Amino acid sequence: ARAQKVTTIAGVAGVSGMTNATGTSARFNGPHGMASDKAGNVYITDRYNNRIRKIAPNGVVSTLAGTGVAGSNDGPGATATFNEPWGIACDTLGNIYVADTKSYKIRKIDVSGTVTTLAGTGVFGTTNGTANVSSFGFPTGIATTRDGSTQYVTDYNTHTIRKINGGMVSTLAGMVYVAGATDGTGLSASFNHPYGIAIDNSGNLLVSDEWNNSLRKVTPLGAVTTYAGNGFIGSTDGAVNVARFNYPWGIVVDSMNNIYVMDGYNFTIRKIQTGTNIVSTYAGTALSSGSADGVGAAARFNN
Repeated sequence: ARAQKVTTIAGVAGVSGMTNATGTSARFNGPHGMASDKAGNVYITDRYNNRIRKIAPNGVVSTLAGTGVAGSNDGPGATATFNEPWGIACDTLGNIYVADTKSYKIRKIDVSGTVTTLAGTGVFGTTNGTANVSSFGFPTGIATTRDGSTQYVTDYNTHTIRKINGGMVSTLAGMVYVAGATDGTGLSASFNHPYGIAIDNSGNLLVSDEWNNSLRKVTPLGAVTTYAGNGFIGSTDGAVNVARFNYPWGIVVDSMNNIYVMDGYNFTIRKIQTGTNIVSTYAGTALSSGSADGVGAAARFNN
């Protein structure tokens, strides 16, 4: 129950801005993705501020990278630019990876705070190959292996899952520009606006397949199955094959292989218990939006 106590650690509900400060004195504008490192720092893609923000364990909010001007310039964090970044991930070496959505690029921030382009030319597309010629179509979610050797990206508007490894970009699963809910391997599988992505403790990918209202599982070899959700909009808890979601967005896996999902238009956090494969509503109440702190069902979220 302690983990289900919801509190506001930074920012104020309903108030947008760009203020670096401590806790609720800080301001954000459309915070989108979130990741944490081994030291307990939390990194946020501050979408409409075109910045990557950091919350230290003591609650101090700072800007890690981005000037606020929309762009895709590489360089030191203080001069680099982003364009509505969405997804973010950290490896155990301290590197940060960003799905720089409207730049159509995957960016990297190293431990010195220097921003580089990991892959993508900056032009919308579906090109595979070397990272410097590859193209993405609205990348939203990103996950990285612990050692930082491989990144996986949900390519939202092309309905595919992309892979970056060894300086090469490939399509791991999904048919380009074909929206669907077909299970299968590689290009025979289909997604419908895949949004968030996480790696479970067995090395499989978990994808929140937004417009299919389901969670999909993808093996490292590209075999896709439907893991949870029956495709219908709803808020039903229970076994994974009968549970319903309402436009699931972010997804994360804990050290015990439990899965947590931001269920966007249900305004809830859902949990899938490892071992039992039972979906429950972890925090919030379905279809009740707000910003109230509290325990479990008493808490409120808004998208």
